Amino acid sequence: MLKISSHVTMSRRRPAVTAPLNSSSKPRHSPELRTLVHRSTRYVTGYGETSNDSSFNQQLFEWAKARTQAMTVDVSRINEDPRATDTALLPPWRTVTVPRARVENLKHHHYYYCSPSISMWNIGYGRTVGNCNPYDVNPGAIDHERMTQRPGKGPFDPVVRGAYGNRNFKYLWAIDHAGMHIAREMTPCKLSSRGVITHSILVDKGINAGEIFFDVDDPAKVFINFGSARLPMRDVREAEHTAEFLWALNYRTVVAMIPNRDLKEYPYGMSDRYGPHVENMVFKLEE
Repeated sequence: MLKISSHVTMSRRRPAVTAPLNSSSKPRHSPELRTLVHRSTRYVTGYGETSNDSSFNQQLFEWAKARTQAMTVDVSRINEDPRATDTALLPPWRTVTVPRARVENLKHHHYYYCSPSISMWNIGYGRTVGNCNPYDVNPGAIDHERMTQRPGKGPFDPVVRGAYGNRNFKYLWAIDHAGMHIAREMTPCKLSSRGVITHSILVDKGINAGEIFFDVDDPAKVFINFGSARLPMRDVREAEHTAEFLWALNYRTVVAMIPNRDLKEYPYGMSDRYGPHVENMVFKLEE
């Protein structure tokens, strides 16, 4: 992976195609640390015990301690050489044909909240993010960096484009009732324990999540994986129907890499998220 210099941190701004993290059209803001009250009893400690309010101060201590080692971003380097990557994609393991009718149907769905009882976007059911400190569940921290798109409304624009595996050009994504949310991971975020955006900073509830790269040469081509520990993929069907969701955003080529750690039984997988051995599948629209 490309190394990020730990030298300077920049205030949060919206990603742009040529200028990194720039948005002059929106007012600057410095949100206060916001935790979601309903999360206080859901944090699981390293010993497998669920915490309660009495341990919430300990969780704040752990969050603050992690912040002392948080990543900082040299924004002068994050747009360097979008074609550079240490990840070599193998030829497609298989091709999946997506029915046009199913893609068109996605454009007419409307959901009002992320529900554990309603299957949304033909993908799966909603759930709360997990496996994280509740102080890291803070979607309000990136209100100006988050981009949201839903089927029928077109692709994401503007975005920065770079090769799969180049962390400087990686976006995190998550899908909920409102559509797909994305944010560039290398966006500085002082309210995250990592110093940059995480899935629990992106959303507090969702269906599934992962990482997405926008192709350098073809604006209609995306590379997507399901490497989220907060909202991991539950089965291969979710991966395939997420690809259909992207088709409904008018992308024409979707290449999906699936982490085998997310599958109990897997015929294909991604042995290392940033390593050279990646199996993948390509989704194409039915002729």
